[in-house]
Amino acid sequence: MNTPFPKNLLAQLRFCLYLLLLVSSLSTASDTVVIQLKWLHQFQSAGYYAALDQGYFAEEGLNVELRERDIELSNVDQVLAGEAQYGVTDSIILLNQTQRNGVILVAPIFQHSPNVLISLRSSNINRPTDLVGRRLAFYENDTDGISVLAMLAEQGVLKDGLIKVDLSNRIERLISGEVDAIAAYSTNEPVVLRELGYSINILDPKHYGMDFYGDVFFTSTDEANKHPSRVAAMRRAVLRGWEYALDNKEEIVDLILRDYNTQNKTKQALMTEAQGLETLVARHTTELGTLVPGRLEYMLALLAKTKIIETELTQSDYEQRIGRLIFDSQPNKALNLTPEEQAFLASNPTLKVGVDRNWPPFEYLDTKDIVLQGISRDYIRLLEELLHLKFAIQDQLSWPETLDEAKAGGVDFFPAITKTPERSQYLSFTQPYIRSPMIIVTDNQVSFISNMNELNARRVAVVKGYASHEMLEKHHPLIQLDLRDSAIEALKAVAAGEVDAFIDNLAVASYLIRTQGLANLKISGQTPYSFDLSMAVQKDQLLLKSILDKALAHISRQQHTNIYDSWVTLEVEKGFPWSKFLPPFIGLGLTLLVLCCYTIYLFKLNQRIRVVNCKLKKAELALKEKNIQLEKASVTDKLTGAYNRHYLDKALQDLLALAQRHKRPMSIALFDLDLFKKVNDNFGHQVGDKVLQAFVELVDKNTRVNDVFGRWGGEEFLLICPETNKEQACLVVEKIRSALEKQFFDEGIKQTVSAGIVEAKQGLTVDDLLSLADEKLYLAKGAGRNKAMS
Repeated sequence: MNTPFPKNLLAQLRFCLYLLLLVSSLSTASDTVVIQLKWLHQFQSAGYYAALDQGYFAEEGLNVELRERDIELSNVDQVLAGEAQYGVTDSIILLNQTQRNGVILVAPIFQHSPNVLISLRSSNINRPTDLVGRRLAFYENDTDGISVLAMLAEQGVLKDGLIKVDLSNRIERLISGEVDAIAAYSTNEPVVLRELGYSINILDPKHYGMDFYGDVFFTSTDEANKHPSRVAAMRRAVLRGWEYALDNKEEIVDLILRDYNTQNKTKQALMTEAQGLETLVARHTTELGTLVPGRLEYMLALLAKTKIIETELTQSDYEQRIGRLIFDSQPNKALNLTPEEQAFLASNPTLKVGVDRNWPPFEYLDTKDIVLQGISRDYIRLLEELLHLKFAIQDQLSWPETLDEAKAGGVDFFPAITKTPERSQYLSFTQPYIRSPMIIVTDNQVSFISNMNELNARRVAVVKGYASHEMLEKHHPLIQLDLRDSAIEALKAVAAGEVDAFIDNLAVASYLIRTQGLANLKISGQTPYSFDLSMAVQKDQLLLKSILDKALAHISRQQHTNIYDSWVTLEVEKGFPWSKFLPPFIGLGLTLLVLCCYTIYLFKLNQRIRVVNCKLKKAELALKEKNIQLEKASVTDKLTGAYNRHYLDKALQDLLALAQRHKRPMSIALFDLDLFKKVNDNFGHQVGDKVLQAFVELVDKNTRVNDVFGRWGGEEFLLICPETNKEQACLVVEKIRSALEKQFFDEGIKQTVSAGIVEAKQGLTVDDLLSLADEKLYLAKGAGRNKAMS
């Protein structure tokens, strides 16, 4: 007979199960997510600091911890072992994909790698092949610098022999000569060495066809499979962080100095690094986080070609491996609105939209001031289809009046607006969906403007109330701002010479210059700022902001591109537009005459330029020749032309170290001209100088090219013979001694020489060698001179 299960016990078990599930869900929501950074704290990780400081991680419901790199460990292995859920590496991660699965690329941050090799200019390492047999300080276990490895492999350096040593204290060891070259970042170590006064050579893999991705944000396949939504959220927050960091470099540098400066870097060093990273991120030419499968396939092919990957891969293999490697940031195209968001749309079927009446190509009214045109119009139409909303365009106000209306709560939604600190006080912004750099427009006669300080005390036009107005007023008070009501009015003011320049975004300026026929204007420079166009809602309308973010993510990249290109890219007319003008033959003739005169002027100008360039080239060659002479003078003895004591010291140290490392023979000989003081006393110093010079010429004729000979001091000389044992060195010295004994000088002088010969043995130092050679020389003189002792 079965015993019935007590109902109260069943209820207690259900309640306990509910509590367990609740606790489990809460713990999961509050789990700390660890990002293992690629290196020590510096601007290289600025985007992650910004995402944490600005609350982008928190907005995605993420609790994130940033961990500084332990350079003795592999950050890829740390992620695969579960010590961190996410990490930052470079294209070296491709090796993990070919050797074993387990990694997923979430987003490349640097489109180009900053990895380079640096050497002192005095080392004469001018190409990768110059590194054969030299000492290179490189990353432990090849955990970084894949583009450098590919360059060295492709140039045959890895095959022919390279001495790789650890990376610790690399700058100090490079300066001291302990290593010949170091692995470095183009944004960091070159600046440090130049500030210390050293001239350097840089070997950049990009110059040898190895243009790999730089820093890449990645995770494990386990994390991607179990938490795909968290990976997508991390990607969104990280990219927002990087956009903020690059747009607000000085603010993030101050944050690093306050909270992360474990390397004790200066503010100037961090700002220099920040500026250098812009070209590596390349966000103005490639959307931040863009990962191109074809480029990864090309990288894998290069690694296979250079034998870094020891495997034969077919095209199908490449595609399969790359497919497993890339995280799909938009696997589900559905909007997935929450019940609260759906309820909001149902209760708010019409939204009041604030626009700028005169801001082409983004938004403007047609010639009758009735219909909204531009990029905003197309996005509004897409949103109407996606969200089933109606938008009431508030088109009767100027832009400053529209912003005032928004402050008062009279505007629900802005389709195209740039986030600024002032606007953030009353508006909440979506993620940016269009990026356009802020540029400087001037008259054609103005040369390139490389720095904003060049505009100090100049009259610069901006549109009143625009982001450029707020940014320049806050960060560049020395610039005289001329406030205008529209971009076209400001551009016409520049064309008429009323102001010196106009600052706005690239899309607006280039569009108006072309469509309004302002041929005497040009873009003369780029500011450190950019227009990141977002959508915006009232500060308290967070549900609407979330809806718009999801709608923007739902719009495909191709749709974004098509909208932008349809307004910014001008169509070329097919055929000659006869209906637009009737050019008289006389006018055409005059135009051709002007063009002919202008062509002649350009021809003569080019001739003058060629003459100036020729003179500059000659001056450059003369300067190079002078530098060669100065370099030679620094290592040679002025009287004899042989190497001087300074050069001999370094050469002896280097050659001894090389011989002992590879267990190869080497010998030295210390010469002393016998009774040379009597020559100077009896015949004068000019005759003595001739004897010294003749001895140097005699030694040069009787030694090899790889032997090193120089004046040690006074009448003493040192000969270093690599790959030479003591017996061989004795033969060379005897040949020199005998030749000098037979040589007769003017005034009937007969000069002899004594020498001490020593072979370098394991364990001997430079001082030991010189002391032994000096003792042998002393024995030779004591035995009657004109002898060689070993």
